[in-house]
Amino acid sequence: MVAATVAARTRAPGPSKKANRPVGAWVLIGVPVLLGLLAVWQVASTVFKTEIIARNAVAISRVSLESDPIGARVDMVLVDRMGGDTTISGDLTIKVREPDGAVWQTTRTVSAGDFVSLPSGSLLSGRTGYSVPVPVRDWARAPRRGGAATVTVTVVPADGSEPFTTVADERFP
Repeated sequence: MVAATVAARTRAPGPSKKANRPVGAWVLIGVPVLLGLLAVWQVASTVFKTEIIARNAVAISRVSLESDPIGARVDMVLVDRMGGDTTISGDLTIKVREPDGAVWQTTRTVSAGDFVSLPSGSLLSGRTGYSVPVPVRDWARAPRRGGAATVTVTVVPADGSEPFTTVADERFP
């Protein structure tokens, strides 16, 4: 009789039965683990961040027509994709047109070294930009003080990237 009771208590070799966890337990374990991994990724991803072409000029932020001892001055600021002031190498075309049709135009080849901090007393003072004087002697008749002008600036980058342009309505100082 003793042998019969011992045999009944022993299990036959074979697959053991796994403990099944309820779905709620998996949710309680899984959600904090996923949130932890997400937090680690947020911190670690800043290490892998790269700025590939963020400093290339993509637009003209602002153009202003300012007073200058020889006549007027066109000041402009170029910006990158992040909105920061930047420089460029390439061709710059500036056209100033009065309502009566008088036009002053110049095309210049510029490099990054030509961009400087703009002079104080102007709308763009202190920002990195480019200034072009517009001498009064270049006009058939001097522009009227306070008269309207349309300033068009076109930039063709030397690196072959896409050109960009802007048009601004300004007043002669």
